[in-house]
Amino acid sequence: MNTRALLVFLFAPIVALSAADAPRRKPNIVFILVDDMPYAGTSITGNPVLETPHLDRIAKEGMRFTRAYAEPLCGPSRATIMTGQFAGRHGRTDNVPGVHPYARMQEPLRPLPLGVAPGGFPGDGAAGARLPDPVPPGGYSLVQALKAGGYRTAISGKWHLPMQHLTPRTAAQYGFDFCNERVDRSQPYRDAQRFTDDALRFVRDHRDQAFFLYLSFVAVHGPHIVPPGDQARWKERLQGRDVGIHPDMLASLEFVDRSVGRVFDALDELGLTDNTMVLLASDNGGLSKSVYSADNHPFRQGKGTLYEGGVRVPLFMRWPAQIAPGQRCDVPVHFADLLPTLCDAAGVRVDPNHPVDGVSLRPVFAGGLLPERTLFISYPHYLAGYATTPARAVVRGRYKLVWHPYDHLEFEDGRVTTATTRYVPKPRVELFDLEADPGERLDLAARHPERVAQLQARFTRWAKEVGAKDVTFNPAYDPRRPLLNARDEALGNGKAARK
Repeated sequence: MNTRALLVFLFAPIVALSAADAPRRKPNIVFILVDDMPYAGTSITGNPVLETPHLDRIAKEGMRFTRAYAEPLCGPSRATIMTGQFAGRHGRTDNVPGVHPYARMQEPLRPLPLGVAPGGFPGDGAAGARLPDPVPPGGYSLVQALKAGGYRTAISGKWHLPMQHLTPRTAAQYGFDFCNERVDRSQPYRDAQRFTDDALRFVRDHRDQAFFLYLSFVAVHGPHIVPPGDQARWKERLQGRDVGIHPDMLASLEFVDRSVGRVFDALDELGLTDNTMVLLASDNGGLSKSVYSADNHPFRQGKGTLYEGGVRVPLFMRWPAQIAPGQRCDVPVHFADLLPTLCDAAGVRVDPNHPVDGVSLRPVFAGGLLPERTLFISYPHYLAGYATTPARAVVRGRYKLVWHPYDHLEFEDGRVTTATTRYVPKPRVELFDLEADPGERLDLAARHPERVAQLQARFTRWAKEVGAKDVTFNPAYDPRRPLLNARDEALGNGKAARK
């Protein structure tokens, strides 16, 4: 054996050992959040006419969570994602609180700080000041945790905590290394293009570093301003049929699917696909104007309510290194689980001084089990336009309690409109078996009073432990107009439902 061959022979085991011992690069994380995407928005979850191959790819090549819960509105859900806490704990329980001045109960709002003018419209000072800010600049969050763990971080799209959209300057205060330059959410369809362009630029610029990309579309939130060509194409495709989903919504969903396809194309091109964890979710259910709609099929009602159509959302995760293709998880999970799950995947320790309500979902990736637990969803506000009064929901195993402790709404002919809404100033408690009745059509509360009492007691104990806020009696209550919506009145959108 010559000298060179001998050296190769002697050092080969050392080289091989070094390669084996070399630390694996942390997985990239791409979190795609769609705004107001109904449960049946994707073809894999039941869209009757639209194929969404790129959205479905995440589920087919990974895991689909069939019982994933969000909060009932955009802002609360985003706060839960960033904190790992249920909304009752972090306190950001609404977007635009305090717009029903004559309701029976008074919402739990903070006094306005000095110098902030009264109001209550999205994005203004008053809307942000009346509720706690669980993700303040420099505060602990999912983004800050990943950044501290060595990740390059980006947001491309909607923030809404409470600002609708960050700027590069403000985004840095929240831990983001990259943010879109322009602030505009007036046309979600067009913005999906821009947000995707910016996201792909970030991915290409950071291909050699572990990165976290929060691609947060404003689509498919209205208004659905779609190009005339897409309108004409969908009109021709439907040929006058009413499939229960507006053609412009279908065009927006189709465009989001294509945008996600562009993300996968870039990951494939850069050789990053196998080491990238991709998540897809909707921030809440789709807006529904009927108790049972094609959009949120087969679930009841929609955005703004605590029924399944409002809080059960599509959640898909794809991570080739950890999740075998075609997996399905049927146990209840929650957006509060995302912070501990992503930190676990990234090898980042969650700050022990930051309480979390969620758990890491990594055990189920390999077929393991999660501990039995209780999920709490709370909404101590009125939202007449989306058909709810202050409500609580408790999910434990197959059962779900929906509890309106003070008043509730009823609807004629299954339609959720001003004309068909009836205000009832009395409590309502409902119990559903979600395994047998996912559409929440059969109320079992009268048959199982003990279970109802147990779930109510669980919520009461938890709310006391975490300091969850509740409504109080409103001294300005006017039974002649309990659901007058001051925001709609100010905008000239007509009157809210009356008794």
